[in-house]
Amino acid sequence: MTVALAWLTHLSDSQIAEALALLAAADTADGFHAVSEAAMLRLRPHRSSRAGVHLLARNSAGTLVGYAAVDERSDRRTAEFAVHPEHRCRGVGGAMLAALLDRARGPLWLWAHGEHPGALRLAQRAGLVSRRALYQLRRGLADPIPPHAVPDGVALRSFVPGQDEAAVVRVNKRAFAWHPEQSRLDTNELTLLETQPWFDPKGFLLAIDQAGRLLGFHWTKMHPDGLGEVYVLAVDPDAQGTGLGRALTVAGLVYLRERGAPEAMLYVDSDNAAALATYHKLGFTHHHTDVEFLLDRG
Repeated sequence: MTVALAWLTHLSDSQIAEALALLAAADTADGFHAVSEAAMLRLRPHRSSRAGVHLLARNSAGTLVGYAAVDERSDRRTAEFAVHPEHRCRGVGGAMLAALLDRARGPLWLWAHGEHPGALRLAQRAGLVSRRALYQLRRGLADPIPPHAVPDGVALRSFVPGQDEAAVVRVNKRAFAWHPEQSRLDTNELTLLETQPWFDPKGFLLAIDQAGRLLGFHWTKMHPDGLGEVYVLAVDPDAQGTGLGRALTVAGLVYLRERGAPEAMLYVDSDNAAALATYHKLGFTHHHTDVEFLLDRG
């Protein structure tokens, strides 16, 4: 198939609609999300030019057959893309990957969500090296949830919009200083997420000490299909090793069950042994893996 490729820093409303329709078709066909939430957030009329570029692939009839998002923040350029299920195995993915690699001036990180076989083949042919695996774990919420109390002197309360943003960002940065994506959360990003239809401050649980200091939080999320998520679980390094992380996890799972979620999911890096051990003890099992590849021309 002959494809026309176009790089854009801003998408029109109609182009955003086309990209969202393509990604929805890919999600349905593959059983997992084709791109990350961060990429989806940039597909908003007022966000489409923020810190990233878009690659559109069209066939000879002008139909959008492929979409790629590139995050060009800092020195960790990251790309992810999808080909419409009805137009796969026709060279579209190869053409898009070649364009992504040609544009990269330096290291390029590339996601293969769900370890999609087609994406893995493309990465192998291009000489990309697998450098990171992100596991999605799940557990049923009808099963018993082992109780675990918060440490003495700690109380749980819900997030208050307009009041707690700065404290959450501070703890998040301390807890995820090592994390390439989560460490980027700032007050602007947090405020944007508060405007999303799924946002529920009652399910954003904060652990507060007797001095009013935030020690950690469990931010839960309900997906449109009813799936619950351990969206972000963070514990300040000063409070780690106290059992607070497990207590926060349990409290969030109970909340999601009360909301009617039949199942909960979460993401965790494959090399985070401590977190994996905790989640496995709580009944989580592997669902699928997202792989991140690296091309380093340096």
